[in-house]
Amino acid sequence: MNYFKILVFLQKGDKGDFETPVEEQRTFLNSLPEPHNDIDRGYNQYLCQNFFVAKWKRILFNTVSFPLFPVVVLYYLLKRMFVHKGEHVDAIIENKGMDEVVPEVVKTKYAPVSKYWAEGSSFSLKDICFLIKLCRKSPLQPFFAFKSMMNVARYSDMIKRHSPNVMIQFGEFSFSSSILTSYCHSHGIKHVDIMHGEKIFCIKDAFHHYDECYVWNDFYINLFLSLRAAPEQHIVALPPSMQIMTERHKNTHFYADYKYYLESFSEAEIQSIIASMQFAKIAGKTVKYRPHPRYSDVSLLRKYVGEDEIEYPKEVPILESISNTDNVVGLFTTVLAQAYYSGINVIMDDVTYKELYDNCLTLKYMLVEKVQDTLSKHQILGL
Repeated sequence: MNYFKILVFLQKGDKGDFETPVEEQRTFLNSLPEPHNDIDRGYNQYLCQNFFVAKWKRILFNTVSFPLFPVVVLYYLLKRMFVHKGEHVDAIIENKGMDEVVPEVVKTKYAPVSKYWAEGSSFSLKDICFLIKLCRKSPLQPFFAFKSMMNVARYSDMIKRHSPNVMIQFGEFSFSSSILTSYCHSHGIKHVDIMHGEKIFCIKDAFHHYDECYVWNDFYINLFLSLRAAPEQHIVALPPSMQIMTERHKNTHFYADYKYYLESFSEAEIQSIIASMQFAKIAGKTVKYRPHPRYSDVSLLRKYVGEDEIEYPKEVPILESISNTDNVVGLFTTVLAQAYYSGINVIMDDVTYKELYDNCLTLKYMLVEKVQDTLSKHQILGL
């Protein structure tokens, strides 16, 4: 079974983020009680995320989690016997290999270290009291406690080894985010989050709470507040990846007049995308297609596009890719925001993804509100 088949299976029966009307999401969001603490916030976010998950999958997760919970707790308690104090680190940051998405203000303020992130998972006896709180909150939803416990185990292990004062992650989309804030506070530790991907009105991000949550601009503060995230946590700070110094990355070997940034696509969609980009070829302009490193079916792309028009992520770093084009084309991808903030023209694909584009207007997608250039205009004008 290849990656794409696994991805399809895991998503089978779930509601899509773009397919669920905003009002339907908002009604469910507003039906939830006001949280009294961070565990309440985490549980509310869990319910919001379950709103998209197929019922059979929820039953499966809860059924499997119930017997596993005590076994895993015992295992992590035993593992703690072999965990020893290591180097003290003032601030530990999630190790995702994405240094460019960390705002300079965070680097200056905390000088975070990533190499010690998630070295292991273990529990102390004191953690049992915290786990009991999670179980009491969700006696009929053991998956909530189980998944939260797995993340707490990683934090507990890092705290034992390195005694940090600050924990930094990229995780506002996780229902355990507020749970981990509560856990950090029980140890006198500050919990910080960094936005690293595009956001829309989606209740999967609802209710999150950190001591500090860094976002790209005020638009996202208002968006998160409309999702009932805790107030007074959000700070505007653009990371280096969102304000590219394009002159530093110029390379004529990577240049194309237009670059289409692909996500997951079907055969009909890639045929439509290539047809909609013919205006540029007719005008004598160069076009390249950049597949997503995980979600794009490259073999399907090769069926319709020559190698000279494919830009492989492993061969061209993203900063070089964006810096060596005059126009980026696509729809819902962080690359478009990177180009927008870096002064490069953005073209929204409202041709192949017309329905999705229309949905983006109601889902509060920032670029749809800010960018006026669309692919349909180029089809009409032949520009």
